[in-house]
Amino acid sequence: MKKFTNIIMPLFAVLLFSACSENDDNGSSILSPAVFNGVADNAILHDTPKIGTVSFKPASHITGNSFSWHIEDMTLSNANNREMTADFHSAGSYIVTLTVDGTEYSGSIIIPEEQSYEIDMGGGHTIISDKGQKRLFIYGDNSLGQLCIEKTILSLKEPRILKSYTAEISSVAAGKNHTLFTDNSNVYACGDNSYGQLGTGSSAEVENVTTVSNITADVSYRRIFVSAGGDMSVAGLEFLDGATPKISIYNWGYNDNAADKTQSQANLLINANSRNEVLFATGNNFSVLRATSSYNVFSFGINDKWQLGRIQGAGTGYDAELVNPDTHVDSNKTDMASGFVFTPYGEEQLTGDFSPRSYYQNNYFAKLAAGDDFVVSIKKETTDDSEWTSQDKYAVYVWGNNENNQLGFQNKDGNTSVRRGTALFNAIENSAMTEDPNKVIPIVKEMVEVAAGRAAGYAISSDGILYGWGDDSKGQLTNNKAQNTVNNMVYEIANPANLEAGYKKVWAGGDRVIVLAGDNNLYTWGDNTNGILGTNNENSVVNVPEKLYFSLAPIQ
Repeated sequence: MKKFTNIIMPLFAVLLFSACSENDDNGSSILSPAVFNGVADNAILHDTPKIGTVSFKPASHITGNSFSWHIEDMTLSNANNREMTADFHSAGSYIVTLTVDGTEYSGSIIIPEEQSYEIDMGGGHTIISDKGQKRLFIYGDNSLGQLCIEKTILSLKEPRILKSYTAEISSVAAGKNHTLFTDNSNVYACGDNSYGQLGTGSSAEVENVTTVSNITADVSYRRIFVSAGGDMSVAGLEFLDGATPKISIYNWGYNDNAADKTQSQANLLINANSRNEVLFATGNNFSVLRATSSYNVFSFGINDKWQLGRIQGAGTGYDAELVNPDTHVDSNKTDMASGFVFTPYGEEQLTGDFSPRSYYQNNYFAKLAAGDDFVVSIKKETTDDSEWTSQDKYAVYVWGNNENNQLGFQNKDGNTSVRRGTALFNAIENSAMTEDPNKVIPIVKEMVEVAAGRAAGYAISSDGILYGWGDDSKGQLTNNKAQNTVNNMVYEIANPANLEAGYKKVWAGGDRVIVLAGDNNLYTWGDNTNGILGTNNENSVVNVPEKLYFSLAPIQ
């Protein structure tokens, strides 16, 4: 901690102000950085940087009658209008210049060789790591400092660069009102600390950014993973022990077992051999993760809606009788110790072209996403045909609270919760598992991505279709959707206007959604209270996908 001020504070300097301003919904001014020598490099916004077509436009406070754009050695479309496009054929750094009524604005854009994002969405704020540019973008609510900037700036209505890095931001996380991110050297935190979720050793308020204490070790980290949800924080520190990859998993913040619910120091949850493609997902004060060398998924935290997918004290070993929540319905209590999520597997004979067929599930989870009190996951399933040729497919499994149909089906036993993993999308057979007490008939589709918001779930199939289900009170399922013919609670969400290509990736948080579409642009929709979608749309609900534009300059 004693070195933090010397290293970090120059990067988070006091914001400079100019006469240009915009008002937030609370009546306070959000002022833009000063103009130096006629150049204000915060004035230009662009869509997602990529090899291909990139669109540019002025920031919302830049107005005028004459617009002229220039990018060296580039042919521009509509270069004399407020918005223009350029076709980038190679990676590199480019200077974008805009002249408005004689005043020049400029900024640099980096077109990466490959495009990759880490995105997480909190209660009202969003954090994006554009890994190709090594930059961290922030926007949305900042009333508790969750954007890692001065709280005098109550909100940002357009994505702005928090900081440019020499190393990649390997992982980002947004809780209800706090943020975590890491550059594989330290875990940084900002925002609300009322339950110790910033990991400082106390619940005292923190200005700007701090480092999480008590999770360092005398090793070089291969990667650090962070996750946050509600007022809970989680981190996984992966390192080499000789030639063996190891992982240490920590949690801090909200702890239902503590007298005041506060755990301000990072607690070592488990030390274990690591596996590739570590997965973390944290909902409203519970977490699910796949990090150890076993295929098993573990969970800890609140379990009032069966969001842990297991009974209290289930431990880390698989025993169908001892861990089965269907036979221990009175044991769904909070459990801050990690335990094994119940995912029944076995074999059953199915009829069909290759009858009899051996069908079995294993415990390999390829994706995890946590909503407020439910989980959406992708799980590998395998069949052997009549010639004993194995086929691996990926299906969606869900569990937890279903009060808003956020699991995508009607619970047949009359309860509002589902106690363990149940197939919603089945990549192999259009029939219910015999072990499934809900007798859900899954939709047959191979799935590749999932996301979970407050009370809505999402999945993308291998053919690029986006599916959504659950709460739609904030337009988070969009107004352009059609019910699926197999399950009328699951909707197929149409592509953004004039875009033929499908979807590649989806993120959700609160009642908001971000997608990476087939044109390699980010689109967003849903709850837009106080402009938290970052598109400068003034409507409180946006139910049509809008393209997300990024600023070219740091906020600090």
